[in-house]
This record gives sequence, C-alpha cells and structure tokens, in this order.
Amino acid sequence: MLKRILIIIGILLVGITTFSLLNKPSEDNTAVANKGEQRPSLTKEEKLTYSILDSITEKIHEKYEDLKFSVGSTSVKELRVQIAENEDYFNSVKENIESIAKNEIKSSILKDYTVIVMRLDLSSYLTEEQQKINDELSLITKPLNEALKADYDVYKNITTSSEKSITIYTSIKGTGKNAKELAMEIEDSIKKILQSKEFDSVPQIDSYEIKILNAKGKVVN
Repeated sequence: MLKRILIIIGILLVGITTFSLLNKPSEDNTAVANKGEQRPSLTKEEKLTYSILDSITEKIHEKYEDLKFSVGSTSVKELRVQIAENEDYFNSVKENIESIAKNEIKSSILKDYTVIVMRLDLSSYLTEEQQKINDELSLITKPLNEALKADYDVYKNITTSSEKSITIYTSIKGTGKNAKELAMEIEDSIKKILQSKEFDSVPQIDSYEIKILNAKGKVVN
C-alpha cells in the first residue's frame, strides 16, 4: 500500500516523467520512456529518445528491481533520474545509477545531455504511520548495508519493503551447494545483526523475510 502511494505521489511531483513500476505516461513537453506506448507522428529523433530512455529504465530495473524511480529528459539537455527512496538508500545507489545512465547515452543522440540523479523527498506527503514505516526501513537498511559491504565481497545492494522483507543482491554465481552455503551464511549474519540492541525499537524484527539473490536474480537461500 505504501509503495502504491509513493508511486502515485511521485507521478504528481515529477510531471515530466513516468514511474517505471507503473509504466504510466505523463503529459508534458519532455520525452519520457514508456515501453509499448504508441504515439502518433513521432519524429525520428523522438523515437530514438524514447528508445534510449526506455533502455535506461530497463537497465536500472534489472539491477534494482524494487527501486521506485523515473527517467526523463528536458528541453535544457538534462537527463533526469528521480528516485523516491529514503536518503540512505538513495546515497547507496546514486553513483551506480548515474553510471548506468551515462553508459547508455554516451554513443546516442543524448550524448551531450547532463545526467542528473536526484532524490524525491516524499516525507511531507506521508501519514504518520507511513513515515514510521519509512523510518523503520531506513534504520534497518543502513547498518546492514555497511556490515555486508565490509564482510562480503559478493555483496552488491540491499532493498527493504514495507511488507517486512529484506532483499540482498549479490554476485554469487549459480545455485549449487557452494552458492547456497554462502547465501545461508549471509542470511545468518543478517539475523545476528537484527538481534542486536540497535534494533530493539523495531517491532516484530523476527518476522522479516530475508532473500539472498545470486548474480542472475534467483533466490539461493
């Protein structure tokens, strides 16, 4: 429910873009990636622009499946990736997302565009209960991200959900015995961290589902 509200608010705020999770078009003067949408009388340049924005959206979505974001271009030659996540998570993915966008446009008609990755702060639009959930997820994400980054070379990223789930993205190869053993080791490490006094204020911390994904996005724990 929280994710749906965030996305809807994001659409209203952004104006020039479309959220990749909803794939819903936005009415504006800028080009917005929206796969499968048919628009009449598009110029060749517009078609190429839509294709590039769509490619960037797909690349980001492949790496950060649950990320709430939008991709769009402006008339002042800016390519904007706007992210509706908490500040800690935004800071952890900003550099990678900027790199993805730059790689996609470097040999395209958008090569002269400035890539801007920015955060949408939706906290003022949330109810007290929703803000409490956001704060809880932020409290969990930051220490886990720091600990896993320090202890595991295969660790890539973490996402948390209001449905009480923690997803760990790794570069673990395959789903064989060694892969599963490493995934289970990471899961045990996470459980130990969550049992520390730092998380005493988080209700039902034991109820969080932990998923460890391999390099191809398959659950291995």
